[in-house]
Amino acid sequence: MQIKNKQDISLILDNFSNFAEWDAAGKKLYLVFADKKRGGQWTLMSYEDERFSVHGVGKDYEDAEELFFDERNQVLSFLWDNRAALKAAVDSSQVVSA
Repeated sequence: MQIKNKQDISLILDNFSNFAEWDAAGKKLYLVFADKKRGGQWTLMSYEDERFSVHGVGKDYEDAEELFFDERNQVLSFLWDNRAALKAAVDSSQVVSA
């Protein structure tokens, strides 16, 4: 999958269940991808009420809590800034689920 613009990212969000894993305990879908700026990983989560959040963790850091996005545009901007890592995660999830 190519990510050339925010519309491509919006399509990923619209079809998040096709790329994400299900966490039954937390009742959410999640997708893990690299946090290239901090050298760890991001976990993007989607809840049943269609809210998205993100949490980062790495060898030398762990975010204190999930960051919930108030607007879809905030999620799109965050993912646009991390599009290479998002693309790698989406591409690998398609190979696994195929």
